[in-house]
Amino acid sequence: MNIFYKILNIAGVVFALWFAVTAWLWTYNGALYISYPFGLISLLILLFSPSKYGKKIMKYSLAIGFIVSMMALLFYR
Repeated sequence: MNIFYKILNIAGVVFALWFAVTAWLWTYNGALYISYPFGLISLLILLFSPSKYGKKIMKYSLAIGFIVSMMALLFYR
């Protein structure tokens, strides 16, 4: 079962990186459909996965994505 959680955390890292890269896409509210679902899934994996593999990368990627998204909203509006 340990390999399952490791693969789950790898998916969480990929989703968090996708969130960090695409969080600035606020044209026509694109981030709500393209970025935020992956960020939410990654956050749930971060909170509920017992494995510690990749959690530091997930935390930093989610924080960077959130900051970039908020900055993009400030410049967009």
